[in-house]
Amino acid sequence: MSDAGLRTFLAEQGATGGAWTVDRLALVAAYFHPDVVLARAEADEAAAAVKTARQKPNPVLSFSPKFVSNQSAPTPWIIFPSLSVPIETAGKRTWRTEQAMGAAEAARWRVSARAWAARSRVRASMLELHGARENIRLLETEQRLHDEAIRKLTAQMEAGDVSPFELTQARLALNRTRLALQDARRVAATAEAKLAAAVGVPSNAIRSVSLSFSSFARLPEAALASSRRRALTQRADLMALLADYAASESALRLEIARQFPDVRWTPGYEFDQGQNRWQLGFQVELPVLNQNRGPIAQAEARRKTVEARFLAQQSTIQGELDAALAAYRASRAKASIAATLANEASAASDTTKRMVDAGQVSALELTRRQIEASAASVALMAANVEAQTAAGALEDAMQATLK
Repeated sequence: MSDAGLRTFLAEQGATGGAWTVDRLALVAAYFHPDVVLARAEADEAAAAVKTARQKPNPVLSFSPKFVSNQSAPTPWIIFPSLSVPIETAGKRTWRTEQAMGAAEAARWRVSARAWAARSRVRASMLELHGARENIRLLETEQRLHDEAIRKLTAQMEAGDVSPFELTQARLALNRTRLALQDARRVAATAEAKLAAAVGVPSNAIRSVSLSFSSFARLPEAALASSRRRALTQRADLMALLADYAASESALRLEIARQFPDVRWTPGYEFDQGQNRWQLGFQVELPVLNQNRGPIAQAEARRKTVEARFLAQQSTIQGELDAALAAYRASRAKASIAATLANEASAASDTTKRMVDAGQVSALELTRRQIEASAASVALMAANVEAQTAAGALEDAMQATLK
C-alpha cells in the first residue's frame, strides 16, 4: 500500500491521505488488480492499432539489372529500375482508421467496466467485513449479558425462586450466542482475505492500514427515473457495445469502399545499350469476377449481431435495475422497521433500569431487557447489511454510486 506508483496514481485521482474507504480501496484495485491491468493492456493494444490503420502503404522499388553476353554494344548491361506507388481509393484509409478508433474506444470503456467490477468486489468484501466486526462487538456484549443472567438465575434457583427450566433456557440462549459469535469471527477472517483478493494485494497489506466503513453509515434514496437514466447512459459495458457498433459500421463502409479497386502507379526507367528509356504505367484490379459482395454481406451481418447484442444488454440492464431497485426499497423499509424495534427495545431497557433503581423490579428483569435490546441491535445490523447489499446491487445495475 506504500508503493510509489500507487501513491502517484492516488494523488492524480485526488485520493491521498486519510483512512482507506471503499472508494479509495477501489482505486487501489483499479491500479493493482490483474483483471484491470489486463484490460488496460488490451486498451493499449487497441490504441496502437489506430496508428497502424492510419499508415499509408509504402511504394515498392524494383531493380533488375541484366547482362547481355552475346552482343557487341556500347555496354552489355541493361539497367531497369521501376517504382510501384499504391494509391488507395474511395476513402479506405479513413474507414479503416475509424474502425480502429471505434475498437479502441470500446477497449477503453471495457477498462472502466473492469474497474467497476473491481470496485463492486471491494465494496462487497468491505461490507461483509464491516457486518462481521459489528456482529462480533454486539454478540460479545450479548454474551456477557447472558452470563450475567445465568449467574442471577443460578442464585435464584438455589433460593427456590425460579425453576431449573428457566436456567436451562438461559444456557441454551448463551450457547446460541456463542455459536453466532464464533461464526461472526469466521466471517470476519474470511472477509478480510476476500477484501485483499478484491484489491489485488496480500492480506497483510490490508491488515496494515486503517479501514473506514463510513460509506455504510447511511442508506440514500433512489429514484427510478434517475436510476434508469444513469444505467442507460453511464454503464461502461453498454457504452463499449455502442463503440463496437460504430466500429462495425466503419467496417461495413470499408468493405463497401473495397468495391472500388486501388490503383498502382508504376513509373520506370530503362538504360538499354546506351539508350535512356522512360515509362509511365499503372495497374488496377478489374472487379469483373466479384464486387466484394461476400465481405460486404459478412460485415453487414456482424453489424446486425452487434446491434442485437446491444439491445439484449440494454434489456438485461433494465431488468437488473428494476429488480435491484425493488429489492433496495424493500430492504430499506425492513431496516427502518428494525431501527424502530431496536429503539423500542432500548427504551424499554432504560425504563426497566429506572424501575430497578426505584426497587420496583428485580435486577434479573433488567438483564433480560438488556438482552432483548442487544438482540434487537444484532437484528438491526443484519437488516442494515442486507439493505447495503441491495444498495450495492443497485449501484452495480447503474454502475454509479448512490448519493
